[in-house]
This record gives sequence, structure tokens and C-alpha cells, in this order.
Amino acid sequence: MNYIHFFDKYLRPFFGLLIVLNLIHQVFSSGTTIIDFPLFENFYKISMLLFLVELCLRFYLERKLTFLSTLDAIVLINYYFVGILDFRMLRLFRAYSSFSNHEILLPSNILIKTVYKQRYALLGSQIMVVSVLLVFSTLIHFLEKDIYPEAFGSILSSMWYGITTLTTVGGGITPVTSLGKLLASLTMFLGIGIFALPVAILASAYYEEIQKRNFLISLETISSIPLFEKLPVGAIGKINSKLQAALLPAGKKIITKGDDADAMYIIEFGSVKVELSDPITLGPGDYFGERGLLKNEVRNASITSAQEVKLLKLKKEDLLELISEHAHLFEELSAVSETRSG
Repeated sequence: MNYIHFFDKYLRPFFGLLIVLNLIHQVFSSGTTIIDFPLFENFYKISMLLFLVELCLRFYLERKLTFLSTLDAIVLINYYFVGILDFRMLRLFRAYSSFSNHEILLPSNILIKTVYKQRYALLGSQIMVVSVLLVFSTLIHFLEKDIYPEAFGSILSSMWYGITTLTTVGGGITPVTSLGKLLASLTMFLGIGIFALPVAILASAYYEEIQKRNFLISLETISSIPLFEKLPVGAIGKINSKLQAALLPAGKKIITKGDDADAMYIIEFGSVKVELSDPITLGPGDYFGERGLLKNEVRNASITSAQEVKLLKLKKEDLLELISEHAHLFEELSAVSETRSG
């Protein structure tokens, strides 16, 4: 039995829902007696016990310590050994991970992935912000310390004004000297540009990620696939309405040996690894999963994405409909399926 597949398919969404319920419980029970019932108190205790079981399962299956697993461990250690604060809200990120492929949360997960991929660029922009803040705070301290010592008596106290000036939000403190006002005005203009930099970095990278997940499939894309290149235009148009696109990260299980065959897959870009005694790699234009459909068999090989891959999924009933109308398609699939597993 493939325990990782079982965990991802059944337990992962269950624990994701349990996390959401816990976050709701924490919000409504904080500082109030609205949920002051034994039932809800027992729900908290049972949830933490289940989270402990989940963490042990993850360590056993993943065999590594990830960022999210570290957060999970912190929440549990605090609950069982410290008990000062309720850290369940930190598990919000695990909830995102649990529903990472759901249509509603997909944009949020793409944004999180974008922030991670652009972390060095964002860190560099923030180093620039801190540098400007230090220079401005030092200069305004020299200009205003004798006239307005309460606000600018030290560089450290001047930094609060520097932060409110760079962010252009204002803080109820204004310089007194003319040079101080001029410096503050220039810094405000500079702040607008500096804080627009990370926004531009994120917007550009996020747009690229969204474009990669643009699931619209063009007729040119379908007609360029060797499997369909001999079909008439009408058939290609029909296929276009039935194909479903999916973008998967590297290491994602696509097919598990022993599962029921419900669809075949065509690779638009990227590659997958067929886990046989002698593993093979399939790339753009290749297809897999057709054998189980044609022979009404269960999957006889597991297939995993070797790198980020975009797949075009064709369901069993749609494939059979196309085969009944176009004999060439059946002949092509039958010939290939006899030479390999999948």
C-alpha cells in the first residue's frame, strides 16, 4: 500500500479542515466566554492530539524536517510543555499547504510560492530601505536634536519618525528647522519609490507564475502533439473542449500503481518518471496512462513528475468517444500501449 498517496488523498484534506476549525475556535474563544463549553474545550484537546499524530506521520513519511513541520512542532511543544500562549494560528500556513491545489486557494499558494522564489530580491530591496532609514534618521537627528530633543534626541528615537516618513503615513511628529522639513520632504518622495520596488518585484513574478498556469489550450498546441496530428480540424476542436490542463511541481505523484484507470495524460512541457524495474522518462509530446483505459486494467506502474510539468488530461469516457469516431487514434494508442506499462 502506498502510504504517502493515502495520506495525501485522504488524511491531508481532513487535517486541513481540522486546522480551519481550530483557527475559527481560537478566534471566537479568545478573551470571551461565547464558546465556554466542555464540548469545545474537549475539541481543542482532541485536535492537538490528532495534530501530534499527524506530525509523527509526516516525519515517518517525509523523513525530513520542513519549514511547515517546524511550525507544527512549535505549536505542539508549546501546548504540551509550555502552555503560555495559543500558537494554533501558526498552522494557517499548513492549511494553505493542505489545499494547495484547490481552485479557491490556488492564487494564494501561487503568491506564497512567488514570495519564496523572490526572497533574495525582496531581501535586497529591504536592505536598501533599512540603509536609507539609517542615513535619514542620522541626518534628521543632527538637524533637530537641539530644537526637538523629545523626538530627535537620539538616532534610535529618530528612526520612528524615519519609518513614518518613508512610508508616508505620518506620525504626529514634524521637524522644526527648514533643513529638517526639506530633508523630510525629499525622503517622502524617496519612500514612495523604495516601497514600490518590492511591489513591482512581486507583481512581475506573480504574473509570470499565473501565466505558467494559464490553462487555456490552443488548437496549435493540440495539433502539434504527435498523437493528434493526423486528426481532422473538427476532431481537434472537439479535443480542445475536453482536455483539462494541470501544472504540477517536481516530485508530485500523478499515477499510483494499483489505482483504477480513469484518464490518460499528455505532456505539454516538463517531464515525468515512469517507475518500472528499468525507469523511463517521458517528455513534451509524450503521453501515458492509456494502457489501463484500453484494457480496463488497474494502473501497473507509478508515475511521478521529474520536474515542473504541465499535463493535458483526457478522461476515460472522452477518450473512448474519440476512439469510436477515429480509428487511427485507437491504432496509435494500442500500438504504443503494447510496448510499455502505464
